[in-house]
Amino acid sequence: MCTAIAYKGNDLLYGFNLDIDPAVWHYSLHKTGSLFAVGITVGKTAYYVHGVNRDGHFGNVPYANGEQFPIPHGAKQERIDLMSDRYVRGKYSFADIENILRTKTVCNIPAATMHSLIGNGNGDLLIVEPGYGYQKVEEHFAVLTNFPVLTELADCSNPFYGKDRYDTAVSVLSKASPDFSAEDALRLLYDTRQEGQWATRVSFVWSRNRNTVFYFLNGDISKIETHSFL
Repeated sequence: MCTAIAYKGNDLLYGFNLDIDPAVWHYSLHKTGSLFAVGITVGKTAYYVHGVNRDGHFGNVPYANGEQFPIPHGAKQERIDLMSDRYVRGKYSFADIENILRTKTVCNIPAATMHSLIGNGNGDLLIVEPGYGYQKVEEHFAVLTNFPVLTELADCSNPFYGKDRYDTAVSVLSKASPDFSAEDALRLLYDTRQEGQWATRVSFVWSRNRNTVFYFLNGDISKIETHSFL
């Protein structure tokens, strides 16, 4: 599941809802002086696939629930989850991401389809979808949920696509004033939260003006915490 948002007004805001079943995926929260990330542990390794760092590198890999594309034989490849991990950790710059997209085939992990909304501290935004390509975002906002946006889908009614969450977020962000704040973005994440097996476990918003992450856990917006990079 999951919802990723970006908004460029008087502040630059990046936000994310982690919707996950802990029985399927082990996740953990990581907060350091240089990053705020959700780690997904596979084996003994935690991959920082959803998060933001103090330079404004925003990465994430929500499920895309789209067609699974075979990886071209012999192509130079970059797995989308590893690309996001390296970007959030600061091992890749935004220019590195652009170069990867030009020179390599970005692919999914086996048996899963994912996509990514990638942003930097200047507000440059990219949508990356293995099999469909990538696109620079020209609007002052962007939203990803759980269906591919770089292709036309004949039917978006599948409940796992999160089209209702997508439409809610687009409606709010497209009409928001330039003063749309981190608190407003947190409210939007709260309004698009999930319940049940794939409930929202972590909701966070990064503010460039304050260089701070605001977050709450398990859908409880009454308990907002902060993590500052200042």
